[in-house]
Amino acid sequence: MSSRAASHSSVSAWPCRRHLLIAHGCDVHRGAYVAPEIARAAPERVVGVYITAGLGFPTEADIPDLTPDELEQYNEIRRWSTGGLDHHALLRRGPQTFAYGWNDSPAALLGWLVHKFEEFSMAAEPLDEVIDRDLLLTNASLYWFTQSAGTSSWPMYETGEFGRPQGQDRVPTGVYAGPPAIRRLAERDNRIEHWPEGNTGRHHFVAMESPGPYANDMRVFFGAVR
Repeated sequence: MSSRAASHSSVSAWPCRRHLLIAHGCDVHRGAYVAPEIARAAPERVVGVYITAGLGFPTEADIPDLTPDELEQYNEIRRWSTGGLDHHALLRRGPQTFAYGWNDSPAALLGWLVHKFEEFSMAAEPLDEVIDRDLLLTNASLYWFTQSAGTSSWPMYETGEFGRPQGQDRVPTGVYAGPPAIRRLAERDNRIEHWPEGNTGRHHFVAMESPGPYANDMRVFFGAVR
């Protein structure tokens, strides 16, 4: 993750035995994009890449060949990704304009974050029953005290159109929540060795919602590839 951004998304590279590394990332932007790049840059040093999700999304060219079950998964992706405020489009056009309000007012910043966290939730319960309120306030505080609400969005502004990540095939990849993405599509560009379909999760930021199960699943993957 860029040093200029404090974010709920994260990418980590942790020392392992014999000075090897394991790469982990949450969310699409800092996870499925950035974590695989660590393996691309130094595959001899990385034993595996573990991400929350983000690999195996169908493109328009894939749609005619999708099975009925895969097509239903594709429609689920579309229902989730096209609902609510399109923050990708907003932040690609002018994140600095909104950053003046976010940096000036903690109420404005918290209102923006809660709005998006609500939209990212798939649970019927209120947001503070899905993600701990203190954890959410801590997340907002990281942006507020570092004044990085705007700079954390600069990558969207600088890269233009949003494209789906491909990953890498140099080291094994583990995914916490594969569905509704499609494993066989992810395997075109990745060595998928961990893709459980029964992991719990009611929120896009599942590591914040269920840190215990998330950490346990990560241990299972890295325990198998080390």
